[in-house]
Amino acid sequence: MFWAVAMFLTTLCWAGAFIAAKVGVRSASPLALTYFRFLVAAACLYGYARAMRIPLRIRARDWGVMLQLGFVGMVCYHLLFFEALRTTTAIKASMIMATNPLMIAVLAVFLAGERMGRAKVVCILAALLGVLLTISRWNLARLAQGHAAPGDLIMLVAVVCWSLYSVLVRRYVGRFDPVVTTFYSFVTCVILLTPFEAWEVASGASHIRLDGWLAIAYMGVFPTFFGYTVMQQGIKHLGLSRTALYVNLVPVFAMFMAVLLLHEAFFPLNAVSAALIIAAVMSYSLLGPRTPKPLAQGPA
Repeated sequence: MFWAVAMFLTTLCWAGAFIAAKVGVRSASPLALTYFRFLVAAACLYGYARAMRIPLRIRARDWGVMLQLGFVGMVCYHLLFFEALRTTTAIKASMIMATNPLMIAVLAVFLAGERMGRAKVVCILAALLGVLLTISRWNLARLAQGHAAPGDLIMLVAVVCWSLYSVLVRRYVGRFDPVVTTFYSFVTCVILLTPFEAWEVASGASHIRLDGWLAIAYMGVFPTFFGYTVMQQGIKHLGLSRTALYVNLVPVFAMFMAVLLLHEAFFPLNAVSAALIIAAVMSYSLLGPRTPKPLAQGPA
């Protein structure tokens, strides 16, 4: 019961990341948000590893792996994530992100040679339809006319980056402790972005207001560090399948939070497309083999 409640709270944290990100982009650049978010998260995860006596040393030859993970999953995804939220809503971004498990499956077919049956293809097409209905406000002709918001398309590319990161993480299962993999993903993100953020600060282009710093602190501590550590324990105590089901609640909670806290307009039919996406993802997970492949860090 304890871990079920903990995972529920983690889901709320992940949903809150979309709200915090939307607030953050109003007063800070995507570069600054990404850099300081992972600076905070890396510090927290380092403290956690020390407290739990998890060794963090890696061999010199392993840095190539960590650079791949940090660049694709932290730098690329999060820069795109924050850039997307400049021109799209938290509601739509969270619904597009909900297709992540299916995007992982598609990439696994091309990159890892995994097979996909007809039923799974139907699930993926159903989720894709849900996304297209969402970004077009249930008028697909708008897409044909090029009326999609730039942020929606950027968010789709961001999901591809996160899914690629997840496929790469699967490749190194068993080679590293999950805490080690995630910690160095955070650290390499900070290392790669340090010269760019230093230039931004030196040039006077970085002016972060208080609400931006609060958003950074929230995202670094709760959805990133807290969400990751609870999720790992959730997999241990609840199992992979039950833990994965909580992720499907993220767009639902994000939708309610965005309406209540950001006063985003609620388009009623988007609730239908959200249900279609979630149903497609859950159906896909029920069709798939129950292998002990870990979830990547949380969905925001």
